[in-house]
Amino acid sequence: MIVYGAQLFTFRNAIKSFDDLKRVFGSVREEGGGSVQLSGLKIKVDFKALRALAADNGLVIPLTHTPWKRITEDTDNVIREHKELGADTVGLGMMPAAFRSKEGLKTFIDSVNAVRKELSAEGMEFAYHNHAFEFKEIGGERIIDVLARECPEISFIFDTYWCYFAGYDPAEEMKKLGGRLKNIHFKDGYRMLGLPLITAVGSGKLDFKKITASAEEAGTRYAYIEHDFARDPYAVTRKSLRFLFGLEKD
Repeated sequence: MIVYGAQLFTFRNAIKSFDDLKRVFGSVREEGGGSVQLSGLKIKVDFKALRALAADNGLVIPLTHTPWKRITEDTDNVIREHKELGADTVGLGMMPAAFRSKEGLKTFIDSVNAVRKELSAEGMEFAYHNHAFEFKEIGGERIIDVLARECPEISFIFDTYWCYFAGYDPAEEMKKLGGRLKNIHFKDGYRMLGLPLITAVGSGKLDFKKITASAEEAGTRYAYIEHDFARDPYAVTRKSLRFLFGLEKD
C-alpha cells in the first residue's frame, strides 16, 4: 500500500521557523498523510529534532533531495544526517547542467555509481529525480534510459508531471522502471503555450487512476505531493491528498 505524503519543497517559502514545520507536519497528518520528503528548507534544523517532530505526528522522513556537491564532497556528513533523520534514501533533485552532454553524462554516471557504493555500504540508496530534459536524447538515446541502464543499482524519484510535460505517458514510463520506484512524486498539471502549468493532483490532465495502478505494480512505497510554484502549499497538498484518498474508495 502506498503511503502518501508531502514534498517539503512545495512549502519552501512558507517554512520560516521550526513552528512552521510543526504546522506543515500537523496539516499532513490531519489529511491522513504518513510521510514527508526533506527538500528546499531555508532554515537550519536539528535533524534529530526533525525526526522527533515527524514521529510525534505519525510521519516518517524516508527521503531527501540533497545538493550534488554535498553528496559527492561531503558524503560522510550526508550519511550521518540521513541516519539522524531515519532516511534511507539520498535523493538528487536534478542533474547539474554541466553533465548534460554525451561526455558529461558519462562522467556523471561514473560519479553516481561511485557514491552509490559508499551509500550502499551504510545501508542507504541513491535516488535520482527526473525533470523533463531526461526524456530528451543524447547520442541517440534518452538520458533517463541511459541512466537506468548504466546505473543499475540506483532508484528513481519519478516525477509524473515532468514526464507528461516531456510528452510521455507517466504510467507507461513507470512500468519500465518497475522495482526501482520506492519514492515518487505525484504532480499534476497542463502544458500551456509550451510552458508548465502545475496544479493540485486531480485538477490537471494526468490520469492518476492509471498512474496509481502503475505505482502499486512497481512496488512504490511512498508518493509525495509536489507543486513547484504553489501560492498556497497547504491548500494544494490538502486538495491532492483528499483526491488520492478518494480514488482508493472508488
